[in-house]
Amino acid sequence: FLRKACIGKAVTFELEETVASIGKSFGNVYLDGENLSSLIVAAGWAKVKPVMGNNAARTAYQEELQRLESQAQSSGLGMWSKDAGAGSASVRNVLLPVDGGYDAKEVLDAFKGQPQLLVTEQFRDGATVRGYLLPSFHWVTIFLSGVSCPGFKRAEEPGAPDVAEAFALEAKYFMESRLLNREVSVMLEGVDKYNNFYGSILHPQFNISVELLKVGLAKVVDWSAKFTKDPELLYKSERIAKERRQRIWKDYVAPVRPTGAASAAEFVGKVTEVISGDFLVVKDSAVPPVEHRIALSSIRAPKLGRRDEKDQPWAYEAREFLRTRLIGRKVTVGIDYIRPLPNATSGETERVFASVSEGQNNVAVALVANGFAAVMKHRQDDQDRSLYYDDLIQAEAAAARDKKGLHGDTAPPTRHINDVSNSSATAQAKQMFGFVQRAGRLQGIVQHVVNGARFKVLIPKQSCVVALVLAGVRCPSTGRKDTGEAGEPYGEEAYAFARDKCLQHDVEVEVMAQDKIGTMIGRLYLHKQDFAVTLLRDGYARTTGRDLSNEMEEAEKAAQAQRLRTWDKYDAELEAEKAAAEAAEVVEAAASGEATQVTVTEVVDPVTFYVHPAGAEQQIAHVADRLATMAVKDDAEWRPKVGEVVAAQFSADGLWYRGRVEARKGDACTVLFVDYGNGEDVPLSCLRPLPPSVPSTAACPAQALEYKLAYIKAPKDEEFRAEALACVNDMLAASNGVVSAKVEYKERSGRCHVQMIDPASNKAFNSILLRAGLAKLERRRQDQPGLKDDQAEAKRERLCIWQYGDAVDSDEDDNRFADDVAKAKQKTAGGR
Repeated sequence: FLRKACIGKAVTFELEETVASIGKSFGNVYLDGENLSSLIVAAGWAKVKPVMGNNAARTAYQEELQRLESQAQSSGLGMWSKDAGAGSASVRNVLLPVDGGYDAKEVLDAFKGQPQLLVTEQFRDGATVRGYLLPSFHWVTIFLSGVSCPGFKRAEEPGAPDVAEAFALEAKYFMESRLLNREVSVMLEGVDKYNNFYGSILHPQFNISVELLKVGLAKVVDWSAKFTKDPELLYKSERIAKERRQRIWKDYVAPVRPTGAASAAEFVGKVTEVISGDFLVVKDSAVPPVEHRIALSSIRAPKLGRRDEKDQPWAYEAREFLRTRLIGRKVTVGIDYIRPLPNATSGETERVFASVSEGQNNVAVALVANGFAAVMKHRQDDQDRSLYYDDLIQAEAAAARDKKGLHGDTAPPTRHINDVSNSSATAQAKQMFGFVQRAGRLQGIVQHVVNGARFKVLIPKQSCVVALVLAGVRCPSTGRKDTGEAGEPYGEEAYAFARDKCLQHDVEVEVMAQDKIGTMIGRLYLHKQDFAVTLLRDGYARTTGRDLSNEMEEAEKAAQAQRLRTWDKYDAELEAEKAAAEAAEVVEAAASGEATQVTVTEVVDPVTFYVHPAGAEQQIAHVADRLATMAVKDDAEWRPKVGEVVAAQFSADGLWYRGRVEARKGDACTVLFVDYGNGEDVPLSCLRPLPPSVPSTAACPAQALEYKLAYIKAPKDEEFRAEALACVNDMLAASNGVVSAKVEYKERSGRCHVQMIDPASNKAFNSILLRAGLAKLERRRQDQPGLKDDQAEAKRERLCIWQYGDAVDSDEDDNRFADDVAKAKQKTAGGR
């Protein structure tokens, strides 16, 4: 009654006496002019004490109180109630959290999410209140969720008052003056192991926790702030006090970026790769530019799975959030701190943590605000934190309140991506080819750049990752770090250019064909522009002569005219071609129109043979007789030289033949038997210098002549190569190896390029292999009369090597660039 009547209201009072022995003062208190003693007696909640002394004024006051008491008794008010059991019913049954009074967790489960009335009886400090709940009368201790105030420490001397921390008394008075002995609404939000509750006081006019923080009498407690409905508001309020340097923040110094953290504490650069939701690669604007691996300060995003591991929930979405907003964009990087990586295996000894901003937007804050990353909890004395740590905390609180991303109740959609870009997935890639080819232009994301013209592209619509090589162009290849093999000129530059322009960018792809290992061949459009044209215009690539557009040809001519990059020695190449015409590697044979009969002795591959011309048997017999009668002497000091013609003993029959040493292999040599065309590895013990009695190759030339089928080349695919070889062997077996051959042209080395005629069909081997799809025309012989029609028919019917369309070997296209460069160098030097 008395609490409800006067708490929070203005009163007047007069003191009558003070008893020092008990430390109490006695007097009268007046509320709106009425004596509180009269009010409480009239309501029946107090008894009148007997009169002591003979003070007339006091006696009159006492008689008035007795009159009011008599009226209360007659009316049955308050303690004078005449109802049976009223007295016992008025005794409170206060439940305590000890000795089996109640279990705090059960109370929390019963009342959680429901506002409860609390009568505040005591404030232990500014953030801890004690009182009892109504109407259940549970006696509770409640810590305000998300805040802590300066407290009181026990004195070391017994009986001495507790020692207050700075601003502890002020914080306690702040709360007592506003809430002590009042009925307030509380929301119970958590409980600890000591049966203490965590909750928020719901005042109709203000948020008391927010007011404590604003005036600098409290700090935010991160872990319990999660209990509150709006933790973001707590962080904002604390920041206001920090900026004003109020009370506990009077010595607050805003964080500044350490100038010695790196060579430059802040720089501007371009994002070239988003590795994960909290890790970027940024290329600065230095000359030459340097790429920096940057981790976002004070946050942690879900991890992407490695190899066969699964991604953590929201890991892909976090990376996509950054990729779609940052890739290729200019950002400002402010280095906050650097930490060593003592157990790193990648050669990276330290990690740079920084705050990255795109325009006025802090990347980490945006990531956290959308629920794609969590804020790391730093110790109070840990200064290695983001310069925008308070902003991060507020953003996380807002995301948790709105249940975004990591803080939500729903998991992200499941992703199933079929990676057919590896050589081990050739079969799947060939199955996928039809779908992507028929679909036309498809949206894609470049996931990896292999070289200037080869990419791995994610096609979301088909849920697959494919290997794509640009049609109609070739780029110089890069070096290999694992073998130390050097790359071709401008290979690294072309790779860097393509990576800078395309990696993780949104593109469009159009698949036109597929090679034998499942690589898609087609176009890649970046910002609606054919990227092959861009490569050609900047001189990073050359055309292959196939699948060319007018724009591609014009771009290449423009690069040639400006002598850009791969065309920097274009003048020398033109001169080299002119010189090569005078000293050609290939000399055209006189066209006699006659074919000569030869006998095939050795089949090297489907298009290369060794043959015996007419009359070779007599010369071979003469050499064999001389070898059979030579004196075989063992000379331990003698070692044959590569290219030397020697006497070699054949392992199959033990006889001696003339052979040319092709290579040395320890205690053996690789020998080509020059009169038959076959070869094998021969031990040194089975080799002898060619004695004077045996005719040398100068006196009696090698009787096995090397022939190659003109204008065509064998397939590289092992399956089709074996089929082509079987086809050739069948035709030779039918004629016992005897065929007609017409020389088309020959090399200076003596090798003849021929049209070899099958006696059974009277057709050239060249034409038969082309028509069966078991060979194809050489790159510079695509317009060869007759043969081009055979190839066209095989291609139209999708035979063998043409079963998936144009049989372009993308690896071969990449290697052709090396051949062109090597030939240009040789011609420029005047050599072969």
